[in-house]
Amino acid sequence: MVGGDARPRRRLRADAEANLDRVIDAAEAVFAEHGLEVSIEVVARRAGVGLGTIYRRFANKDALIAELVTRLLSDVVAIAEQHLNDPGGAGLVNYLEEVGELLATNRGCLARLWSVPETEDLVARSRRLQGELLDHAKSHGVVRDDLTKEDVAVALWSVHGVLDVTRGHREQAWRRHLQLLIAGLTAHGATVTAPPLTAAQMTRIIRESPPKGSPHRAAREPRTPTPLSRGKPDPDVAGGQQE
Repeated sequence: MVGGDARPRRRLRADAEANLDRVIDAAEAVFAEHGLEVSIEVVARRAGVGLGTIYRRFANKDALIAELVTRLLSDVVAIAEQHLNDPGGAGLVNYLEEVGELLATNRGCLARLWSVPETEDLVARSRRLQGELLDHAKSHGVVRDDLTKEDVAVALWSVHGVLDVTRGHREQAWRRHLQLLIAGLTAHGATVTAPPLTAAQMTRIIRESPPKGSPHRAAREPRTPTPLSRGKPDPDVAGGQQE
């Protein structure tokens, strides 16, 4: 009988993990498209799950955003660790390029990337690893002597800014920007291959930018106040509602 009960339990756990994956993927896509102010109902609809499924995993929308940020920063740290021993001091540039790709495909939570208290340890590890990558690059003479680990962090912040303004419409914008940054960071220069934006592309980006003083990428759908969107615990969850 014990063996007979194990398979259903494993199936339930697998179903719960699959639901979590759908919620995370949907949240990333919805927040990237509409901004962090969008209501949680939109995430549930995109994921194809009920609100209760989200409530059971996340007390409120801030908790969901924190999970996205934690996953993203964990990936940033993992990328840094993978490139610590790249030959010839190439790890720093490889790290910047891979993190740029990561940020470009995880735009939904970038606005909160450095403001989630739960990720303080990850941020500290990220900064330490950036310093190690930089030291390795300097030891091989591939970057400027006056480059600091803060310069490396600011370089990534600027990529974040380009992604924020272009809203992912023109991929070559952030790529060219990063390549120009790398060319400036390296000791002997580097080839820039990504094309610049055209005048028409720049005009479109400017026209579609949010008006000054308006909420960042305001949600394009009406919001319905919910415990999640107000950042308050769901009473059913507090009362121990079960799936």
